[in-house]
Parts: sequence; structure tokens; C-alpha cells
Amino acid sequence: MAMTERENCPQRHWTLASASPRRAELLRSALDSFDIVVSPKPEPVRKPASVEMEVWPVCLAHYKAKAVSALIHSPHQSPQPWGVIGADTIVEINGHAINKAHNAAHARRILQSISGKMHRVITGVAIIINDRTHLISAIALCRMRRLTPSMLDRYIATGLWRGKAGAYGIQDADDPLVEIVSGDTTTVMGLPMPPLLKLLNRVESDNATQHDSPPAC
Repeated sequence: MAMTERENCPQRHWTLASASPRRAELLRSALDSFDIVVSPKPEPVRKPASVEMEVWPVCLAHYKAKAVSALIHSPHQSPQPWGVIGADTIVEINGHAINKAHNAAHARRILQSISGKMHRVITGVAIIINDRTHLISAIALCRMRRLTPSMLDRYIATGLWRGKAGAYGIQDADDPLVEIVSGDTTTVMGLPMPPLLKLLNRVESDNATQHDSPPAC
């Protein structure tokens, strides 16, 4: 990460509303210090039919960030600058959203369903800064290798599918299951850094007076 990018990043109290170690690792390349607080509220499990697929991860990211903001910040607190970052990632194939696997059998079914196929990875990010909301989304187009039963057995046995949309992590193995056709690796890892860095810089500038409306989810 370029020093100029780090120097331009906000000097305020940041909180990452995610338990993902991959997101925390990525965010450390942009912010020197932040807390990690996981939303105590269960996430919605089904996408409403009225919400577009590209918007759904942004809705979930905003849901997490809003819940954590309400948990740790009060309107009556001192006006110290603060910010909360929420993120969510889904895998989409043939119009169907694929989230995290519940268990090993579920992970196997997910991987079988996308074996040898193109799919989209969509990551949404919501940043709440002193009650102002900023939203971004990034999409990567990926292709999974055709998985043999023995390849599936070995991967499932590693446990690396746990906690990951699509039941895989592109950063997990020397011989990854997935190749990126278009888009950024950090989008697939769960925190799209190029647009996030731009947003962090933008919202801290004196001219950043506009903010996004929360998604209609």
C-alpha cells in the first residue's frame, strides 16, 4: 500500500463490523488502528424478491454497520469522530445467491453446484460516519475449476470452506479452486480495497458534504 494512500486515510475511531479475519487483514493495509465488533443481530437469510441481486450485499453490509453503530455509539456521547465499516459478500450463479455453508455437506453441495462454472462475487460495503451513510459495491467475475470427487474430499477436509460465501476462499491454497476473469481479488476476499480507499479519502475531505441514502431493503 502506497504511503500517500495511508496518510490520506481518516484519523478517527474506526470499528469493523465483521468477524472475518480476511476483512480485518485487508483493512489493516489502509487503517493503522480499528476495533472489531460483530453485530449481535442475526442477518436476514433470504433476499426479498423486490431487491436486486447487486443491491443485496449492500443491504446486508448496511444492516451490520447500523446494528454495530447503534450498539457502540450514542447521540449523547462526545463528538469524537467515529466510523463503522460493514461488509457482506455473496456468490451469484444463474440468478441465485449463494451465501455461507452451514456444514460440510452443505459446502459440498455448494461447490458441486458451481464446479466448472462462471459466477459472480458481489461485495457490498457500508460506512457510517457520525450518522452519515456511504455505500459502495464491487463485482468480480470468476470461474471455478471442474472439481473431481477427490478434489472435493480434500478441500472439504481442510475446513477452509467455513465462513465464506460460496464455500471457498480465493486466498486459501497454492492451487486455488477459482480464477478471476474480471474484477479485483480483494472483492472476492470480502473487502474491495480500491473503491474503499477512494471512499475513505472522499468522506474525510472537507468537500464531502453529500451522503448516500440507506438501501431500500
